[in-house]
Amino acid sequence: MRTTIRQVSDRAGVSVGTVSNVLNAPNLVSPGTRSRVLDAISELEYWPNRSARSLQAQRTHLIGYRLPDPGVSSALDVFLHSLVAGASEHGLEIVLFSGCKGHSDLDAYRASIRSGDVDGFVLSETNYTDPRIALLIESSFPFVAFGRAVASQPFSWVDVDGAAGIVAIVDHLAGLGHQRIAIVAWPPGSESGDPRVAGYLAAMVRAGLAIEPELIVRADGGFESGRKTGWDLLSRRRRPTAIVTVQDDLALGVIAAAADHGMRVGRDLAVTGFDDSPAAAMSTPGLTSVRQPMELVAARMIELLVSQLQDPEVQRSGSLLAPDVVIRASTLSPGVWGEVR
Repeated sequence: MRTTIRQVSDRAGVSVGTVSNVLNAPNLVSPGTRSRVLDAISELEYWPNRSARSLQAQRTHLIGYRLPDPGVSSALDVFLHSLVAGASEHGLEIVLFSGCKGHSDLDAYRASIRSGDVDGFVLSETNYTDPRIALLIESSFPFVAFGRAVASQPFSWVDVDGAAGIVAIVDHLAGLGHQRIAIVAWPPGSESGDPRVAGYLAAMVRAGLAIEPELIVRADGGFESGRKTGWDLLSRRRRPTAIVTVQDDLALGVIAAAADHGMRVGRDLAVTGFDDSPAAAMSTPGLTSVRQPMELVAARMIELLVSQLQDPEVQRSGSLLAPDVVIRASTLSPGVWGEVR
């Protein structure tokens, strides 16, 4: 027979209302009581009836997330897994959807808002004039974005300080003695790419290094784009000694271009990435990269969204998180190869 919420409350020695709070609003329950209830739920293998919960609370306990287009960023894979785990801790589930042929992304969001299929949305790959943000603000529908707000559009967001990550990378390269440091960045207007370029410029100035316009190269993301851009940079009479990129896939393309030129990365050229994707550790040589704290990003986004679900009038806020730099052999001299992961 199906375990009831009353049996869970009896096993935990609490009221039915307390069990309900653990499932729907865990922040209202003390850690000790919450742990006792969760233990009872696990022991009795209790699964709340979603339909009943939804009818009672007028909520679906579902959060919508549009899947990124294939090949956009492997870092978002880690983000998605963390998002699902974080949502489950609050009794929520992530519902994935993709763009539909012949329809705009906004159609999918409008349809979900009208039908009440989800309680809120998580957005990623946002930009300065993102129409999804405008729609959700206008609709007063709960959402949180991976990407910071602009002054004219206050909303809840979480972002990683890309500028700080690139500053740390350039500081590392300058400390190794590099003076001609190039950057391969996305085209202007990228909400995540522009701060990374700003970090490069600030770090170059601070290090007393010349900013050469020809060493600031714009490119679309992806391996092939990085390979073409890297080939062009390394074909010049005055080559850079180090190339900073704003994405691991771009960096891997640059490494391939260096091999095409007969150059050995780590000895003849330093290359860095951004995201610390699984491929960064598996590349040859290992790729120095900026690691974004995706688990923390996802957890903080869920917290901000839950606060809106519990109180629609809660003040919208943002969180800017610091990244880490993982040093590998792509930026080190042959004498220390093998001493890094």
